[in-house]
Amino acid sequence: MNIALDHWHIEVSSICTLKCPRCTRAEIPETLLNRSLNLKFFQEQIGQNTIAKIRKITFCGDDGDPIYAKEFLQIVEWIKNVNPNIHLVIITNGSYKSIEWWEQLAKCLNSNDEIHWSLDGWDQESNSKYRVNCNWNSIIDGIVTFRRHNTDTYTIIATIAFRFNESDLDKIVQLAYDYDSL
Repeated sequence: MNIALDHWHIEVSSICTLKCPRCTRAEIPETLLNRSLNLKFFQEQIGQNTIAKIRKITFCGDDGDPIYAKEFLQIVEWIKNVNPNIHLVIITNGSYKSIEWWEQLAKCLNSNDEIHWSLDGWDQESNSKYRVNCNWNSIIDGIVTFRRHNTDTYTIIATIAFRFNESDLDKIVQLAYDYDSL
């Protein structure tokens, strides 16, 4: 096995709709540019031969959220066409995408993949305490739509324990169970 091709972590987008207080976007906003990698970058800079050998790619953001890359769906679709066995991990807050967008993503992913929904609350008010500017309804629409169209992809609701939510983690756990049974 070639270790260099085992697991790649790619920040495909520095764009994010949220204003989380501890994010670099909030702490040092003057250092950030809203940019995203496009399909051409993957095709020409990484290439089909390399994608075919990679075991796992994690799409996560230190500065942004991967789902806000303008061509994210096209990138995922191309990667899965080149290497259907690749393990894709998508970590997102899930806000502001349409039902149609989530349907399309659900069709691209398979049982090798994971999607992590970053929720730190159980409703708009509690989730907005850290995930400032989130849109709870669009997040829930995304989870429901994704699960209805894809039950093979491993789906996770991930939470950071904060003082404001630590006594109510059971509500987030119940939320995860409720959406797991769709």
